Amino acid sequence: MGEDEYSGKERRRNLELRERLDELFDLARELYNESINMSQEELDDARARIEWLAEEIYAAAVYGPIEQRSRRRDDPGSGGDE
Repeated sequence: MGEDEYSGKERRRNLELRERLDELFDLARELYNESINMSQEELDDARARIEWLAEEIYAAAVYGPIEQRSRRRDDPGSGGDE
C-alpha cells in the first residue's frame, strides 16, 4: 500500500519526469514496430532524441522538476548543493 501511494504522489510531483519517460516509451515502441521501414537518417534522429531524453530523464530524476532546478540556479544563496 505505501509503495503505491508513493508512486502516485511522485507522478504528480514530478510531472516532467513522467512526461519524458512516456515519450521515451512511445519512441521505443515506434522503433520496435517501424525501424525496419525507417531510413538511416530517421534512425539517427531517433537515436539523438533518445540520448536527449535520457539526459532530461536523469536531470528530472536527480534534480527534480525543471521549476526546482531553475529556482536553485537563480537563488544565489542556495549554492546548488541541496
